[in-house]
Amino acid sequence: MRDDLTLLEAQQTLRLRAGFPCRWSVWTADGRGWYPHGTSPARDIDGLPYFHGDDVVLEVPSSRLTVRAARGMEYGHAETTLTPGAGETLVELAPPRIYDAAARGWYGGDLHVRLNRPPQWVADSQHGEDLHVVNLLAGDGDTEDLWAGRNLPWSDATHVARVGLAQDAPSVPSGSVDKLRERGALIGYANAFRGPVETPEQLFDGGYPIYDARMSVVDAALGLVDSFSSAIGSDRAYRRLIGAGNRVAAVAGTAGRLGPIGGERTYAHVDGPLTAESYAHAVRHSRTFATTGPFLELSVEGERPGATIDLQAGTRVRATARVIGPGVQRVRLLTADGELASGPPNEVAAELRVDWPTYVVAVAEGGGLVRAHSSPVYLDVERRRVAREEDVTFCLRWLDLLEGLVKDRDGLVTEARRVYQSRLA
Repeated sequence: MRDDLTLLEAQQTLRLRAGFPCRWSVWTADGRGWYPHGTSPARDIDGLPYFHGDDVVLEVPSSRLTVRAARGMEYGHAETTLTPGAGETLVELAPPRIYDAAARGWYGGDLHVRLNRPPQWVADSQHGEDLHVVNLLAGDGDTEDLWAGRNLPWSDATHVARVGLAQDAPSVPSGSVDKLRERGALIGYANAFRGPVETPEQLFDGGYPIYDARMSVVDAALGLVDSFSSAIGSDRAYRRLIGAGNRVAAVAGTAGRLGPIGGERTYAHVDGPLTAESYAHAVRHSRTFATTGPFLELSVEGERPGATIDLQAGTRVRATARVIGPGVQRVRLLTADGELASGPPNEVAAELRVDWPTYVVAVAEGGGLVRAHSSPVYLDVERRRVAREEDVTFCLRWLDLLEGLVKDRDGLVTEARRVYQSRLA
């Protein structure tokens, strides 16, 4: 659909106001989008035109228009239709709030935003989507060195933007991991892989394993990454990794995504004020859930994701999952051995007898897709970690398939294989 910034009809002036930055969409019956002067045309994944700001002015035709105000996943949207009159027409719309994650200590971030737009566009987008944390992938060393360890200028108490807060694992030499972590950086994958993963072979149907999260079977075993970026798109692969004894956080997002930033978010539970450092610390310790929209909480004996509870064999624990937000049809509690409980949205709870090491995660599903996935609460038994034989065997086969495709990392693959084999002992 063509978006014209030059009007072919009589011009009218529209002023849009919400009282806070929003994502605005303005379109005519033919689907054409209208934008403020100087704004680059953009469309979201559903094809709607959009731009960000508050109290913005744009020129529009004197024909019937639809105006929508939205603001990221913590909000719904407000919409109206009108025909602008002579002079300036004021439209006041405010999207309704669905949940307030920050009020509960949770802050959502997009860890994979490419710096291929002007900085002002990124700033307007972050505030217009109410996205708490943005990690920018600079693409050049000079930009990263310039802003290393500093917030970008538009950051405030509840919105933090950094360059290099999260590093893409394929570009990090294994010898640099400790140095980057000392600087507070997270290490993970900017490119997720997606699709069903019933067998290891399904991980290798396409793509480039050296660039996406398929290398995580190596890096997770060796402690070289903090997170797994396919927890939503390949949730079963994530659970195979944690079931095999790896402790990595569930995170969301991919650098190749369409639409506004923050369409998938990694929420982390932060103790105290939000800073880049406190957010990274929370992600590194798996105090997270990954989501495409719903707010998902997991509690096991009062502990949140990332916690480890050491138990005596035979101890009983209670787990609860709660979800807020649209698009969810089922909430599930899962352990290393499968489903513990499931039910319709809102809250699901169950009791579990722990006889051997395991974990508990919460998953929200809708429309045949995973909408949100938590990191685990780990349930150790007498200091023994979960290392389920079926999951370890899965990871060993994963390594076999990977080995021939990443010749330059054969040594790491061999080392990871020894780690997994030791967990079978």
